[in-house]
Amino acid sequence: MAHVAPPRALRSQWRWTIWQLIRRDLKVRYKNSALGFFWSFLNPLMQIVILTVVFKYIMGSKIPNFSMELFTCFLPWMFFSQALNDGAVCVAKDFLLVRKYPFPRVILPTASLGSNFVHLALGFAVLLVIFLVLPVHFNIYFLWVIPLLVIQSALTLGLILLFATLHMYYEDIKFLLGSFIQLFFFLCPIVYTIDMVMASDRIGPIWKQLYLVGNPLTPLFIGYRTALLHGGQWPIANFPMYLGISALWAAAILLIGVLVWRKYEWQFPEMV
Repeated sequence: MAHVAPPRALRSQWRWTIWQLIRRDLKVRYKNSALGFFWSFLNPLMQIVILTVVFKYIMGSKIPNFSMELFTCFLPWMFFSQALNDGAVCVAKDFLLVRKYPFPRVILPTASLGSNFVHLALGFAVLLVIFLVLPVHFNIYFLWVIPLLVIQSALTLGLILLFATLHMYYEDIKFLLGSFIQLFFFLCPIVYTIDMVMASDRIGPIWKQLYLVGNPLTPLFIGYRTALLHGGQWPIANFPMYLGISALWAAAILLIGVLVWRKYEWQFPEMV
């Protein structure tokens, strides 16, 4: 009679598998690279320099301390965009594993999210070093980053499950996703602040509310910037309510992603 591993042993084995896939992704990404993991924060630093030159010195943005305001939001944005791009092709990328071995397929998108979370952690470590050099006053509001990351991770995982499933049926998804991410960058308060949106006479009150409640990333980026740089002085009233709406968005998208994934994952071995 075949030995059946107890649930606890299986869970331990799956956690080990996720960690090994994360390690593999990190090694592959920087294989034959002289700087290795340094690229995890050199890339965002170079992009921040370019965006600062374009928006502050060419377009004349009036945001004080523009580069730091950008840095606090750009790191979570890179986590979101790169995790989606990687996660959308995670099943196709590991087609040999999917075909040969029976295991919970959800391990693949989870590992994809995890490897990008490591890059985010490294980026935040660099940001904290910069805070020490400036210096920036550390305060209790820094802890807001924890629930913000939880909400964003849940939202991102839900979208990964959806896009990874769609990609198994439609190759065009990865191209559409790239365009979607580029467009969505400018629909989030990253290179501009929520104050600029709220003060604009060209945007009606309804559109301003839709911007706050219809885009789950908006309160998250407001939260990162305010918690890290502005001591919890939220630029909009009822911020916890808007953050709660983002959490509901994340929970709903994650639930839909899980349901769609579970419905179609059994077909993956035949399709890769």
